[in-house]
Amino acid sequence: MASTESRIVDIARDPSFFPSPLSRRAFLSVAGAAGLAVGLSACGDDSTGKGKGKSVASKSWIQVTTLSNDFFVAFNEGGKQAMKALGVEVASLEDQGNVNTALGQIGTVKAAGGKSVFGTPATEAQAAAVTKAAQAAGILYASSYTAPPWYTPADADKWVRFITPMSTKIAEATARALFEEVGGSGTIIHVPGAKGSSADDQRTAGLNAALADFPDIEIKTASPGNWTSEDARKSFTNILPSVGDFVGVFAQNDSQAAGVIAALDAQGIKGKAVTGFDGNQQNVQYIADGKQFLTSATIGGLTAGLLGVTTFDALNGVEFSLPERFMAQGALLVKPDSAATVLDTIYQDQLPFDWSAMSRSLNPDSWDPQTVLNPIDPEEYYQGVPQDEYTLNKAWAKADIAGVRETYDAAFKSGPLFAFKSELVA
Repeated sequence: MASTESRIVDIARDPSFFPSPLSRRAFLSVAGAAGLAVGLSACGDDSTGKGKGKSVASKSWIQVTTLSNDFFVAFNEGGKQAMKALGVEVASLEDQGNVNTALGQIGTVKAAGGKSVFGTPATEAQAAAVTKAAQAAGILYASSYTAPPWYTPADADKWVRFITPMSTKIAEATARALFEEVGGSGTIIHVPGAKGSSADDQRTAGLNAALADFPDIEIKTASPGNWTSEDARKSFTNILPSVGDFVGVFAQNDSQAAGVIAALDAQGIKGKAVTGFDGNQQNVQYIADGKQFLTSATIGGLTAGLLGVTTFDALNGVEFSLPERFMAQGALLVKPDSAATVLDTIYQDQLPFDWSAMSRSLNPDSWDPQTVLNPIDPEEYYQGVPQDEYTLNKAWAKADIAGVRETYDAAFKSGPLFAFKSELVA
C-alpha cells in the first residue's frame, strides 16, 4: 500500500489533477514545506535563480502585427530583453492584424503547453477575440493599446493586464503644441491610422478637442495610413494636390510620420511641422535633426517589458487587483529641446530599464515600475461612449482606484524616466 507521502508525490506529478498551474504550484509549496521533494520540473517549467528566490520561468510568446514596422520591432525587442533578464524563454508571433491568424496562434501556444502570451492587438475585434481565446485556453494574456470600450480585465480573469497610453489626452497635448508651433493658423494635414483601432479613434478625438480652441486652424484629412510608412507616404502624397498650402502634418503614429517626411523630402518641401506618436527611435532622431517637431514617447519596448513582467509575476503567484490590471502608461512629449537627451539616456541597444526590479514576485517590498502607471477609471475613460456590445463589469464598484494610484506613484523612484516623472502624461 502506498504511503501518504508517495501518494502526495503522485498527485503533485499529475498535471490533470490541478485546474491551473497556480493551484498546483501552491500545492507544491505546501508539500515542499512539509519536506517532500516533488520538484517544480514536473510542471514542465524551468526555474531561475534570478532575484531573491527561485521563480518559475515558463516560456512566453509575444504577439505583434508585423515585424516590418518600427514600433512593433521595438515592442518585440523590449519584450525579449525583459524576458531574458527574468530567465524566460520567449518566441515572437506575427499575426498581420488578421483575427483568424491571431486565434490560430493562441491554439499553437496551447498545443505547445504555453502558459502566457503578451502583445498588442491591431483592432478591437482582434483584442476581444484573442482575450476570449486565451481565457478559454487557460493561458495568461497581457495586452496593450487596443480593447473594445467597456471591456476590461474584470471580464476575463486570465487577462492579467491591459496597458495603454492615454491616447486622447496625449493627442490633445500634441495637437495643441503643433497648433502653437505654426502660430495658431493655417492648414494641417491629418493622416489617420487604421480603422477599427481604439488608438486611432482616440487620437482623432484628441485632435478635435484641441481644434475647438484654434478657430483659425483648418484640418484636411487624408486616407488612412494604416500605421505604416508606405501607406502614409501614399496617402499624404495623394492628398497634396487638393490641399494647396499647408503648415503642418498630424500623423497618427511615428511610422506614418516617417512616411510623410519621406514624401516631403522627395518633393523638396521644407519648413512643415510634423508630429507623430509612439516615440520610435528613428523619429526621435528626426526631431533632433529638425525633420520632425514632436512625438509622444511611451517607448514600445518598455510597454512590452511591463506586460511580460506581469505575466511572469502572475505565474509566480502575484495576484493583481482590478485597478492594477487596467493601467495608463505615462508618455513623454519629445520636442527639439529634449530629443538629444532622450536619445542619449533611453534609446540604447539594450533598454536601460532594470526589468527584474519591476517584478513584484522577485521584489515584493521594493518593486519599481520605472515609469508612471496610473490605474484607469473606466467611467472616465469611456465617458460618453454607449455601453452597447459591452457593459462595465460590476466588479469595478469596489475597485480602489485612488489607492492603487498612490501605491504606484510611490513605487516609481528610479530608472531613466525618473528625471522626467513630472512631465509624463498619463
